[in-house]
Amino acid sequence: MWHVVMYSAGIGSWSAAMRVAEKHGTDNLILLFTDVKHKLDQHPHRGEDQDAYRFLVEGAKVIGGRLEWISRGKHIWQTFEDNRYMGNSRVDPCSRELKREMAREWVEKHFKPDEVTLYIGIDWTEMHRCASNEKAWYPYKVEFPMCEQPYLVKSDMCRWAESLGVKRPRLYELGFSHNNCGGFCVKAGLGQFYNLLKTMPERYAYHESKQEELFSVLGKRVPFLRQTVNRKLRYLSLKEFREQVEAGNQIDMFDIGGCGCFGDVEEGDQYATVAG
Repeated sequence: MWHVVMYSAGIGSWSAAMRVAEKHGTDNLILLFTDVKHKLDQHPHRGEDQDAYRFLVEGAKVIGGRLEWISRGKHIWQTFEDNRYMGNSRVDPCSRELKREMAREWVEKHFKPDEVTLYIGIDWTEMHRCASNEKAWYPYKVEFPMCEQPYLVKSDMCRWAESLGVKRPRLYELGFSHNNCGGFCVKAGLGQFYNLLKTMPERYAYHESKQEELFSVLGKRVPFLRQTVNRKLRYLSLKEFREQVEAGNQIDMFDIGGCGCFGDVEEGDQYATVAG
């Protein structure tokens, strides 16, 4: 039996892989990393945070097994342009193309359902996501090692990695709740984007400019950031949100949102076409 961990460069997937290695050994262990840009693309604000790639490699050496590194050869904003759709918390062309579909294709190419068990690094605080992951991967078997005892929170997992000589990813030190996509995610909330603006303004500016370019391509403004004022929901572009922050407006710092690349099912099977 083979064991394939969806290895996303975050501390949850690292910890899940460690538990799999401890339980099953590393002879038939594969760490499957799906990169959200081309592996040779050196742009500092596309793909993962630079330090995430460091953690990815160092962590894999400690775990053992084989690191399988694959990519579509395109980045997040290219998926939005290709689909003529601005990703959001409900529909995410980025993770669908660059994570879920690519991982599924790789698994189906190499294994039949009875030859492999798949592992995803969501933890016991996210157990409500297990069912959607199982549904998405059927008929493959999926397990969630970090939903099992002993229950660990991310700070525990970071200390575990550091006890083995692997420094925790810097995004956690900067206050981000996950280590994916360089701190950017269309499923994230205002609190996370405030943190991105304050800790990495150049990266925020890159995403703001790419969003403005996409609006021009689509012929309309379709932002994904959501803000409720006086019980009324409105949508903000990254430019509009930055201007609010610069004006000193109060921001809901508890609105973090979430990253859910693997297995989370979109609302609707097809992307809506918003222009042309």
